[in-house]
Amino acid sequence: MRIHFVWPCIHSMVHLPRKVLHLGPPVCSSQWTLERTIGNLGEEIKQPSNPFANLSQRRIRRARVNALKVLIPDLAPDKHDAYSLPCGARDLGDSFVLLHAREEVPSPLRDCEADALRDFLPGAQMDNEICVRWWAKLQLPTGQNCYSAWKETQKPIEKHHTARNVKVCIILLHAFLKYLTCI
Repeated sequence: MRIHFVWPCIHSMVHLPRKVLHLGPPVCSSQWTLERTIGNLGEEIKQPSNPFANLSQRRIRRARVNALKVLIPDLAPDKHDAYSLPCGARDLGDSFVLLHAREEVPSPLRDCEADALRDFLPGAQMDNEICVRWWAKLQLPTGQNCYSAWKETQKPIEKHHTARNVKVCIILLHAFLKYLTCI
């Protein structure tokens, strides 16, 4: 049997009925969490000359940090807390966050872009020349990042983030428009 071609989640289904009776739910007895922790600790090794001593020190440090987080929950900031934003990030509200890099000086939109913005905001008072400041990333409420073409086109092709698709919806546009009115 070619067991190495079978996904672990599918293979575990074969053992599920017997193991649940003996060990409880699979999440309590899965080896994945242990293997992932070993992998993470292995990535943190800083001195390859003595890996086991270094690994045990990393493990002790992680256990202490986790214990402190449990004893004093305020040490671990909330993921969506405004204070945990990276330096220079701009909170747009509704869990949308603009992330660096950004243009130092706003640049004018092309005529077709400015016309599209005027058509979208017929009641807004806009000058003949509309200038915007480009940002490299937008963090979505899901925690995912959207990368702008402005910064991506400056990178070599192998470093592009091309596997991202974003559906622009009215919520995102409202957050963007609120930001424009704050400038």
